[in-house]
Amino acid sequence: MRKYLLPALLFILFLEAPAHGQQIDDVDEAFQNARELAHAGEYEVARGICSSILRMAPDYHDVRILKARTYAWEGQYEQARDELYFVLELSPGHAGAYQALIDNELWSQNYDAALEAAKSAVSYHSLDESLLFQLATAYHYNGRDREALNVLTQIEQINPSNREASEFRGSIQLADQKYAFTLSYTHDRFSEFFDPWNSGYVQLSRSTRIGSILGRINTASRFETTGIQPEIDFYPSITDGWYGYLNIGLSSNRLYPDVRLGGELHHRLIRGLEASAGIRQLRYTNENITILTGSLSGYIGNWMMTARPYFTPGDHGVSRSLNLFVRRYFSDADNYLTLRGGYGFSPDERTFQFDVDEIFLAESRYIGIEGQASFRYNLLGHALFDVSQQESHFDPDNFYTRLSLQVRLEYRF
Repeated sequence: MRKYLLPALLFILFLEAPAHGQQIDDVDEAFQNARELAHAGEYEVARGICSSILRMAPDYHDVRILKARTYAWEGQYEQARDELYFVLELSPGHAGAYQALIDNELWSQNYDAALEAAKSAVSYHSLDESLLFQLATAYHYNGRDREALNVLTQIEQINPSNREASEFRGSIQLADQKYAFTLSYTHDRFSEFFDPWNSGYVQLSRSTRIGSILGRINTASRFETTGIQPEIDFYPSITDGWYGYLNIGLSSNRLYPDVRLGGELHHRLIRGLEASAGIRQLRYTNENITILTGSLSGYIGNWMMTARPYFTPGDHGVSRSLNLFVRRYFSDADNYLTLRGGYGFSPDERTFQFDVDEIFLAESRYIGIEGQASFRYNLLGHALFDVSQQESHFDPDNFYTRLSLQVRLEYRF
């Protein structure tokens, strides 16, 4: 910005010279300088140049519109409004003045006025894609999404390749979706001991004002046995920066614990950090296991890094494990790639519980990759692949290899 300061000051002095008999040689060149200064954030200097030009050419509407926009960019909405109404009185239907006026009303959260201005603008320019898009935006901010979608349809009929309209349609439709249906399938293969395992779940979620509720039915097939476990997850929104997690699952099959309980409290900290602390409990016929956990996540640009430890108290002390995740987001939160890894001891009740009289804490270490992509605004695909070294239940201290592949499809409606 400093490079503009000296030329701007000299230019202002030059423009003030008419009082002493000098004139501006080229108002278009002066306008171009004002635009450059305005876009560099030198709003007051740019307005001074615009005022000087308008004293010589009061009907130079583009200059007055630029002056109005500098007011709006600084939050001086009333001053911007006065300048734009002046243009529209002299030139009814001026597209640039209407565009600036609609922006001014949207930024000042005067949504009713923005909608009226947009309607008036479109009455003059019924095929102008930019004004139609502003009309759709004004409808949206007034809570009238059906009308907004109709206007977006008009834009797409005029220009089927209008990407901005297509993306806006998707965001409106996505915000209106309260439900999500998910299908997941996991296949595990082992270097020895076990035949391949298959598991999966079906899930229905509903977002509400107090948080998201998920109902899930897990199923597993291994050791020539098939088991089912229904579960419910609830993510209550508590207050600004705080939310929770609650879980309960029930089963009468030996592949799952009789009761699975969980709870966790999350808090968003300063500077892109988030922390949580929680507890899990697995209740079996002859034994209960309590697991303490938590997490610490940090966000830097499009990257997220998370560490999650688990502590399992027992008769022989406290068993520990640690999981690490590094995630790169792309276009939005639905599209990402994650590197995963972990090691330690933990009771894996979903895959290694096959004798209700014995709970085995298995040591493991793993590394994997996980990705998710949106195919359209309401359809997501997800895949996960892990390679792990797992301690043998039959021969502790000896490890075998396990390959896990999970695929998941989510449909929002």
